[in-house]
Amino acid sequence: MGYWPKHPRKDLEMLLVAFDMASWQIERGKTYYSVKCPCGDHKRMIHLTPSGANYGKNVQQWLKRQNCAPKDEGEATS
Repeated sequence: MGYWPKHPRKDLEMLLVAFDMASWQIERGKTYYSVKCPCGDHKRMIHLTPSGANYGKNVQQWLKRQNCAPKDEGEATS
């Protein structure tokens, strides 16, 4: 489990935990958190001040739709 400065909102902190459990990298920016998928193809910003009441729910659903797995560096190409 990674370390990042806690989000001020508990619901969005739990969202960051969900990203961490899915092996996403989490970095803190000035006004947002940046989350990057294990395969390196997807990136999303988690804002400190969400835009609406359903912001966390929408981001959670977006995470569930992502089909990311770590890229195997020793993967053979054919």
